[in-house]
Amino acid sequence: MAQITEPLGDGFDTPIAVLTFNRPELTERLLNILGQIKPRRMLVVSDGPRSHVATDVERVTAVRRLFEKLDWECHVDRNFAECNMGSFPRNSSGLSWVFDQVEEAVILEDDCVPEPSFFPFCEELLRKYRDDQRVGLISGNNFLKPSRQKLAASYFFSGYATTWGWASWRRTWRQVDLDMPYWLEFRDSGQLRRAVYSDNEDLYWRSVYDAIHERRTKNAWDYQLMLTCRRFNLLTIVPAVNLVSNVGFGGDAVHYKNNRFLEINVPTGSIPFPLVHPAKVEMSRKVDYQIYRRRFNEQLHFRAAKKIPGLFQLVKKWI
Repeated sequence: MAQITEPLGDGFDTPIAVLTFNRPELTERLLNILGQIKPRRMLVVSDGPRSHVATDVERVTAVRRLFEKLDWECHVDRNFAECNMGSFPRNSSGLSWVFDQVEEAVILEDDCVPEPSFFPFCEELLRKYRDDQRVGLISGNNFLKPSRQKLAASYFFSGYATTWGWASWRRTWRQVDLDMPYWLEFRDSGQLRRAVYSDNEDLYWRSVYDAIHERRTKNAWDYQLMLTCRRFNLLTIVPAVNLVSNVGFGGDAVHYKNNRFLEINVPTGSIPFPLVHPAKVEMSRKVDYQIYRRRFNEQLHFRAAKKIPGLFQLVKKWI
């Protein structure tokens, strides 16, 4: 496991929110990483057991007990659901609770594996952009191929709010309207098309948000957060190297039952300090298009390619 190269003193001051459910092995792995930085405050959101899954009571209880066994001094706030709420209402209500308690936080789900330099990276940039209304959140994710990145700075800005390990402020989350009553007007205004690089990109997001708005697909708070950032022109900070890997695939995963998508288990690297800040706070639509292809549009290619023997590896190489 990588070690922190930026001194953190005797603890980490920024509150850390952890979203959990029924995976004690993954939660324990995350807590072992958090033990390196020793956060002084954690806010734990936990969904309740499902009535139709016999093992849930035991596994949910095991997850919650892990936060009673921390080997460092830490104030733990708990928001535990008695019954199962489901991923969307539990995590979205949990995030509202988190930002009712604190002005800013680092947010990690139980299947996130952060590289330790992710934490001082977030803490420094939360402080730097705290009052900058152009910036909405800080992501730990970089899905771009290394060969397509030529950065002098430690990070860049994007219109894509990717949230497998992220940090933000109360001011951003308070702007999120999960019901998206503004969607049709926003869609027809042309603002989304002006923000993205290609017609295909625009059509993809129109189809995604039409489906959410019409209740034809399962809801997901992270898509509403991303749309909020588009609506209010809020930029996301993206590290020059990937700082958080997502290992949440397999039979007990909520969204990913296999590991064939490119964004799963992306290797991480370390950010050197002191950070080098970009000269301008602005995004590139061309760079964002590469993020779109790697993080979002590639799922469409892979779903089709899996149906044709031998085509999967060709698509993976092309993307």
